[in-house]
Amino acid sequence: MSTRSLQSAEWSERDGLLYYRGYIYVPNTSDLRRRIVSLCHDTKVAGHPGRFKTLELVSRNYWWPNMSRYVGMYVSHCDLCLRTKIQCCLPTGELQPLPIPEEHWDVISVDFISELPELGGYDSVMVAVDTVGKRSHFVEMVTTVTTAGAANLYLRNVWKLHGLPRKVISNRRPQFVAAFMKELY
Repeated sequence: MSTRSLQSAEWSERDGLLYYRGYIYVPNTSDLRRRIVSLCHDTKVAGHPGRFKTLELVSRNYWWPNMSRYVGMYVSHCDLCLRTKIQCCLPTGELQPLPIPEEHWDVISVDFISELPELGGYDSVMVAVDTVGKRSHFVEMVTTVTTAGAANLYLRNVWKLHGLPRKVISNRRPQFVAAFMKELY
């Protein structure tokens, strides 16, 4: 332990125990740390309370460097918790590849790069990418543009070169894609 970075007022010794800011310092003995966390997590009184409650129980009396990470790892590997606690979110399904379009510019992706430094009154970019050939068009715009405005930018800059797409993919809400396509058609 480096004593140069620690103030001597933070450390004290009482009854043969080393204290850091009033908490018992637990040395880097994995068995001792594991037993302390086990007492605050695994016992029937504690009842497997989860990461944050276990950390709160341990930190009432003890301290060691990276204690939060240690408690988090302990709780995330608890066999009983893994078998009995319900997950707070649904499991994600397997990723499915998108079908390969037959023609260029039939399926496009439209995304936005925002929070750019302002230049010439513009502060973001609309990116339209052909999913087959990976050819793209970058159209400067302002962040406050509406869906209708984005469709108008597409018409003026991309449609005149490649026509209307059959499908649009975006990481925006489905409502955006629907309004974008409705405005295009």
